[in-house]
Amino acid sequence: MLVGKEHIYALGGRTWCRKHLKPGDWICFYATANGVVAHARVRTSPEKRPHPQVLRSDRYPWVFGLQDTKLYLDKPVVVDAALRSSLDAFDGRDPREPWAWFVFSTHRISEHDFRILTGQGESERA
Repeated sequence: MLVGKEHIYALGGRTWCRKHLKPGDWICFYATANGVVAHARVRTSPEKRPHPQVLRSDRYPWVFGLQDTKLYLDKPVVVDAALRSSLDAFDGRDPREPWAWFVFSTHRISEHDFRILTGQGESERA
């Protein structure tokens, strides 16, 4: 895994946040059908420099460094309807309705939502 072993992540050229991502920002990682499995602090701004460990580096050439990485692959934070109902991003939305929009792409979330999604908030994992 790029996040855990290489301490990097890669974005595509059309990823909107690429231009806004900066050192010191926090990022969390969602694995389909599992939940949020990791988070880290951004160490470097994205640079167009394909990395040999990135699959399809032609599609994901913008690489940035990570630090303070924490993986919880064996105990992901499951993003179920109950958890979604506690997130700012779902204000005014039914958390039982389709929610792929929330995890389909990289986007900015509130600190409150980040803390919950990474197991540091109200839904803290044991």
